[in-house]
Amino acid sequence: MGGWKVLPPTDERSALPDRLPPDAAEAAPGDPWPQDRHFRWMLCRTVVPETVEVDGRTVRTRGEPLGMRFDCGDGGEVWVDGRLATRYDNDHPALVLISESAVPGTPVQLAVQVYGQVQGGDRFGQAEWTIIDQARAVQTLQLTVDASAPGKDVPAGLIGLSQGGGMADYEDATAARLVEGGFRWFRMDNVLTGVLRRDQAGAYLYEWEDFDRRLDFIVRKIKAEPILAASYMPIVLDAVENHERQSAPADYGVWEELCRRAAQRAIDRGVRVPWWEVWNEVNAGWLKPGPQDTGGEPWLSIYRQAVGRDDVDHETVRRFEAYCKLYAATARGVKRADPDARIGGPALASGPFEQSEHGFCVNGRGFARGLMAWCQRENLPLDFVSWHEYFHPAALIAKEAEAFRSYLEDFPALKRTVRSFMLTEWNEAWWANRPQDHEIGAAWCAECVVRAFVPHGIDRPCFFYVKQNDMNFRGDYSLLMAGNVPKASYNMARVFNGLSGRYLALAGGDDDVCGLAAWDAGRGRLAVVLVNFRDRYALRRKVRLAIAGLPDELHDGVWRQYVIDATHSNVWHDRDRAELQQTASGRLGDPRPRFDLVLEAHSITLLELLAAGAGRADAPG
Repeated sequence: MGGWKVLPPTDERSALPDRLPPDAAEAAPGDPWPQDRHFRWMLCRTVVPETVEVDGRTVRTRGEPLGMRFDCGDGGEVWVDGRLATRYDNDHPALVLISESAVPGTPVQLAVQVYGQVQGGDRFGQAEWTIIDQARAVQTLQLTVDASAPGKDVPAGLIGLSQGGGMADYEDATAARLVEGGFRWFRMDNVLTGVLRRDQAGAYLYEWEDFDRRLDFIVRKIKAEPILAASYMPIVLDAVENHERQSAPADYGVWEELCRRAAQRAIDRGVRVPWWEVWNEVNAGWLKPGPQDTGGEPWLSIYRQAVGRDDVDHETVRRFEAYCKLYAATARGVKRADPDARIGGPALASGPFEQSEHGFCVNGRGFARGLMAWCQRENLPLDFVSWHEYFHPAALIAKEAEAFRSYLEDFPALKRTVRSFMLTEWNEAWWANRPQDHEIGAAWCAECVVRAFVPHGIDRPCFFYVKQNDMNFRGDYSLLMAGNVPKASYNMARVFNGLSGRYLALAGGDDDVCGLAAWDAGRGRLAVVLVNFRDRYALRRKVRLAIAGLPDELHDGVWRQYVIDATHSNVWHDRDRAELQQTASGRLGDPRPRFDLVLEAHSITLLELLAAGAGRADAPG
C-alpha cells in the first residue's frame, strides 16, 4: 500500500492532524525508520481497492471483510477515518478492520502516529491490504457461562508482586494502592546483600534496617505473604571479586548462619517469612563459583544425569555445584530457625529447558532436574519450584509448568512435597518495552492468567515490578507511576484479584477471546472476565455472552461493566482517566441474561452481576 506521507517529528504525542502540511515526506514499506525518541504522524488517503493479494492469490474485495496489516518503527497507534482503531508495537503488529463488507472505490483516510523509539523497530515494515476471516471480522462469538454448577474454589488472589532490589518507596499511600489491587503475596530478591559486614577486627556484624523495612511493608502494611529470595551475596562474603553481588560465598557456613539469623529475625519481629526461594536466575550465570567449587564428582555425574547427556560444560557444572551447596546451606539455616518454612527454587531465567529445546532457554533442564536429584540425595526440602518468564506466549508458560511436573514424576518423594508452582518474575518483556505503558502489556498478562496460570496450576505468579518514581512513559516494567497513578496492568491485576468464590464453566472461546467466571454466593456477585488478545494481528471482536442457571439472588440485581483497552482505564491514553473505568450498567430483569459486547483488540472486560444491594456503586465488587 503506497501513498504514505510523513509529517515533521514532535517531541511528544500530538493530536490527530487535520491537514497534510506541504513539507510532508514520502514513505513506503521497506524504508528505514529513524531510531530516535521523536513521534511522527503518517497519513494516507486512499480508496478501497478492487482486488488484493492474499497468500499469493488475487482476491476481489467486494462484500468481503477488508483489513490492513501495519507495522512501523517501535510501535504506535492506527486511526481509520478519524477514529482510533488499535495500538501496536514492533513485536505485536496491527490488524485494523476497514470494512465488514468492502465497496471498491470507497475513500479511506488512514493515519498512524508512530511513537518514539524505546527498544527497537528500525523499519517501515508493513502496510498491506488483507481479507479477514468472516468469523473474526463479522460474526458474533457465542459465549456461555453456566452458573448452575460451581467448580473449584477461586484462590485468594491470582496475581502477586515481585521486586528486584528495594522499592521505589515504602509509603503508606503506596501500600494502600497495593491493598486495593488485592495482592496477597510479594516476592523480593536482594534481601540479604546489605545485612552482613565486618568491623575493624574482622568480626561479622549484622545490620537489619533494610531487611526490616521490606518485611514491614509486605507483612504489616499490605498484609501479604512474603516470598524472600535468598540473594545476592554480601560483598564481605564473596568467594571471588564480583561487583554485581553474584559471587558464591567464601564460607557456606557463614551463609547458613546469615539465613538462620534472617529467618529468626523475621519471627522475632512478628513478620515471619513462610517462603524462601534460593538465589535468582542461576542457570543464566548469575552465580559465580568460588575456588572450592571445582565441578568434580559427584556434581558432574548428577548434572549429566539431569540433562541426559555426557557432553556438559565444566563451568556450568561448577556453577551447579555452587548452587547446590548454596541451596543446602540456605535450607539448613532457615530450617534451624523456622522448621515450618518452605524452601524452593531454582528461580530459573525462563523455563526448565535446554537451548536445544527452546533457543532462549539456558541450562534450564540441568538446573531443574539437577536440583531435584540433589534434594533427593541429601534429603533436602523442595517445597516449591520457581522460574521466570517474560514475553513468550501463554502456551509456552503452560508448557514450562508441565515440564516441571513431568520431571517430578522421576522423584516421587519430592512430588509429594512440592506445594506450589511459582512464576516469581513475570511481565510482558524483560526489557523496557512500550506495551508495558499501555493496554497491550496488560492484555498479554491477562491472557497468561486465563490460558496458563489457572488451568495449569501456576499458583504464585509475581508481576515484576511495583512502581517507578516518575510519570515518564519509557516502557518501564512498573504497575504504578509516581503518585501511585495506575497503569493498565495494575487495573488488570485488580480485576483478576477481585475474583472470589468458585469458578464457573465458560464455553465458547477461540484463539482471540478467552475468559474466567466465578460465583461468590456470600458476596452475591457473579463475575466474568473476558480477554481479547492475540500476539500478532489482534482484532476487535463481537461477542454475545449468555448466563445460564442464573442464581436466584441475582434475579432482581444489577450488572456493571468495566473495560481496560486503548481508550479506557489506560494512563497512556489519558492521564486523567487512569483508574479502572465503569463503561455500562443496568438492571437484571431476564432469568437468562445475554450481553452483546464489542471487545476491542488487546482488551480486558469485567462484567459483574450483583444481588440487589451488593457492592458499592463506585468500585467493582
